[in-house]
Amino acid sequence: MTEKPTPADRVRHAVRRACLGLATSLLALFIVGAAGVAAVASASPPRVGPVATDVDRAIADLVGSTPSDALAHLPAGFESVMGYRPVLEDARPVNPTGSCSSPVPLPGRFEPACRAHDFGYDLLRFGEHTGRPAAQWARRALDGMLIDAMHDSCSNPLCDLAATVADGGLTSNSWRQDWRTPVSESTGDMMSTTTLRVVETIGTRR
Repeated sequence: MTEKPTPADRVRHAVRRACLGLATSLLALFIVGAAGVAAVASASPPRVGPVATDVDRAIADLVGSTPSDALAHLPAGFESVMGYRPVLEDARPVNPTGSCSSPVPLPGRFEPACRAHDFGYDLLRFGEHTGRPAAQWARRALDGMLIDAMHDSCSNPLCDLAATVADGGLTSNSWRQDWRTPVSESTGDMMSTTTLRVVETIGTRR
């Protein structure tokens, strides 16, 4: 005679199914994300492209040889819209409350670079919010700035490995969002947009 499952058994079974579903989703996201990284690994356009708006100008300054110039060219209204004025840290303008956002722990020495990157992403969001979005080169340039700064701060192989891992996640995320303004996404959104971008990339290579 088959023993009837207890309420506790049903709960455990539901939890196992949920965990399996989440693991499957994360694995699928990792696979298509890896495809995204491979798709852009060989595509390296110039760091700074045409400058058409004040947002482009500030970003070009931020990723250039004199990043402090971004403060002089801060777009009008940035402080009121974004709620803060960037400050200088290690000679680079930063979001003073920014931080490294990563699913895995990153070395503390990356924090100043992450705060500068956060400021750059806020410039992208400001441009989108005010109807003058930044050029498509801008997000790629900001990501390159962050990864270069991470590696420059390293003094051991483990640190460089952490920077390389961060590079993979950052590149996959920006590629998935087509190098446009960064937006928050659910796991489902990430899977659907990544799949769409993989299909688009495969289609353009035929």
